[in-house]
Amino acid sequence: MERKMNTEMFVLRSIACLSIALLHALYRVYDDGNTPWVESIGLLLTFGTPVFVFISQFVLSFAYPNGIPAGFWKKRIKYILLPYIFFGALYAVLKGLDMASTEGIPLLQASWYYLWRHLLLGDFHGYFILVIFQFYALYTLFQTYAKRFTPRTMLIVSFLINVLYLGFFNLTQPGDSVAAQYIWDKMYWIFSPGWIFYFTVAYYLGRNETWFREKLKQYRLAVYTLPILTGALVLFVNGQGWITAHSSKRIDMILFTLSMILFLFSIASSMRKVPRVLEWSSRYSFGIYLLHPLLLAMFVKLPSSFGLQNLGLFSVLLQFVLCVVGSAILMNIANRIPGGAFVVGRVGIGMNRGKKPKAPETPTTTGIGQPNQPTI
Repeated sequence: MERKMNTEMFVLRSIACLSIALLHALYRVYDDGNTPWVESIGLLLTFGTPVFVFISQFVLSFAYPNGIPAGFWKKRIKYILLPYIFFGALYAVLKGLDMASTEGIPLLQASWYYLWRHLLLGDFHGYFILVIFQFYALYTLFQTYAKRFTPRTMLIVSFLINVLYLGFFNLTQPGDSVAAQYIWDKMYWIFSPGWIFYFTVAYYLGRNETWFREKLKQYRLAVYTLPILTGALVLFVNGQGWITAHSSKRIDMILFTLSMILFLFSIASSMRKVPRVLEWSSRYSFGIYLLHPLLLAMFVKLPSSFGLQNLGLFSVLLQFVLCVVGSAILMNIANRIPGGAFVVGRVGIGMNRGKKPKAPETPTTTGIGQPNQPTI
């Protein structure tokens, strides 16, 4: 891959990862976003989650336009799916401990209740890995069948599918059953129709990246203006109460997310080199995604004398920095232990400054935070 492509993916991956960590730190300090200005900022920060669908599929489309290579599935099972299983089990036990201490339910029973929900239903912040694996499989089908249709047709169809799918869950009410409540509340997140437009856009732009960069230069003014307009639209719709879900799974977030992708891609394309902090956070983004909710939860348990909860925006910044740096440190340590990369994922490849960079081997994913937090 040429340097420009790496520059853009490093920047997008880093910004997406950091936006999610910042969102969760913000909600930890400000009571899950019940303050209006916090709610507005938090809602816009959720764009980071669908950006990871774009990143993973753009990288695939650019690197493997004629078919996925040998060992493709083996690597992703080892470095993405196995960490999903481990952290699904870890968070299940931690939630089981909390339930056992507060409700008196036996630990094994409580942990099992969460374990099967985590692993089979993606009912924790790792749900996004299930989405990514669906698109890994779908990518092979696109390579075979998408050529039968024009890109315009595929983009229009995928956009309509995405809007109709999310619109159904955004604008209708579930039935009275527990199952319906759960589907409307969480389960619809994990299915590919809720993210299909990002995938399709990435598929075609990755295969036509030179044309894409030229178009970004040609329409630079529109690229810089769209995030403001679409972000204002999201806040207006939210303020009117037309869509009440505070997450990236909103139909109005599709336009805002796409505009942010174009904006960040354009900015990254003009960089001579990636700032070190963005390169670093991009390399550790998968570990940050998996670990930062755990560290944020630990901060809440610290005595108030540590000052992590009661200092307003300073508390947000402090928790944000600590959870990002702490997650990267833990991931670095784990990767130095034999088999540790199978637990927390593999540290990403750097830019090799001064040399031609290597392609990232494993597209990273991201997800949401703790239960009872607004969703991403």
